[in-house]
Amino acid sequence: MGFVLAATGSAIGLGNIWKFPYITGVHGGGAFVLVYLACIVVVGLPLMIAELSAGKRGGKDLAGAMSRLAQNPWARLAGQFAGRLAVATSFLILAFYSVVAGWTFHFLLQSLGFVALAPEVTGEFEAVSSHAPLSALWMSLFMALTILVVSRGIHGGIERLCKWLMPALFLLLVSLVVHAFYRAAASEALTFLFAPKWDELSGEAVLEALGHAFFTLSLGMGTMVVYGSYLKSETHIVRDSLVIVFLDTLIALLAGIVIFSAVFQAGATPGSGPGLLFETLPPLFASMPAGKIVSSAFFLLVFFAAWSSSISMLEVVVAWCIDHRGVSRPRAAVTAGLAIWLVALGCAYHEPLFRFFEGTTGRLLLPLGGLLVALLVGWGLDRKDRESGFTAFGPKSKLASAWSFVLRTLTPALVVVVLLYQAGWIEL
Repeated sequence: MGFVLAATGSAIGLGNIWKFPYITGVHGGGAFVLVYLACIVVVGLPLMIAELSAGKRGGKDLAGAMSRLAQNPWARLAGQFAGRLAVATSFLILAFYSVVAGWTFHFLLQSLGFVALAPEVTGEFEAVSSHAPLSALWMSLFMALTILVVSRGIHGGIERLCKWLMPALFLLLVSLVVHAFYRAAASEALTFLFAPKWDELSGEAVLEALGHAFFTLSLGMGTMVVYGSYLKSETHIVRDSLVIVFLDTLIALLAGIVIFSAVFQAGATPGSGPGLLFETLPPLFASMPAGKIVSSAFFLLVFFAAWSSSISMLEVVVAWCIDHRGVSRPRAAVTAGLAIWLVALGCAYHEPLFRFFEGTTGRLLLPLGGLLVALLVGWGLDRKDRESGFTAFGPKSKLASAWSFVLRTLTPALVVVVLLYQAGWIEL
């Protein structure tokens, strides 16, 4: 249970509560959601099983696992590259992610009354995001909390935190959903999310859904390989993968119901883009009954989600330092955390750097990392190692064979399409 909650905490983050609602709004709702769910099944779940299996079988991070398991020198060399790419990706994502997480800290404090919550808060996001010293302050506090948890280790820090953090997050979100159903706009939100309008679906939306499957499940940056290396048994890898993917998707859909209920109640537009969470919602909360309570609960939820994901990203870098540099965990956590903090300062003070890291990691590094994992696990390992997560289904399981086929063919092909599109080499 500790492992499942920790891995779920890694997957559940700002991708579920910030990014999923706004890209769903931009791309028209129901049809995009159905395509996204299909991408989770065809790409997300196979890669989740692959990363956890490789981590458990190899007992180390991605580079270490491939060094131990790969069948030939070329696969081992590619594994070393993939491992270093995973560390770099986690490093760069956390650098800009911590800045966004710091903004959630600001809005949480505002909701709790440290800063007055009023309809005039409409311009609050612009005031915070454009105020570099304030962004840097919140980011620094957030990174300090993240370093503290990771330095305490898997059982003493990450698992212990997630054992109460994830249930609390889920209860907070369910309470907000119940609150949403007391408002007439909840039915409008459900219609928007689950009634597909296929004529509004574009090729760009399909690729956006496919790319988001990586981001939301923490795939392509070695996180699940590291978490898999801490597993005690291979028996339940498939089951655990299903649980993690299900909970991650459920949280995203519930967050969508909460956010779009508030949006439709106020007569606002669901397609307002990245500012939906920070620009649209605070004034809506301020204008509704019990708005201060709802706003506090909501931004506490967002802060918890951001914190659990940041912990997993720092853990990837720390695990690499421990495995490949022989550094103690506390020292690795502090050293890696401070290095990320320095880069994050650049993101807080220089918006083009923030946008560059955000675009490069999401559009290039995560899909590339996912492609390498699919190819390395699918083609670089022998069948016994590759399908080790399916041992509970017996030898030569048909389910294992079907998963291997998808991982070796369909998943890489779809990821290549995403990469070619992001590079501008194909148009849809």
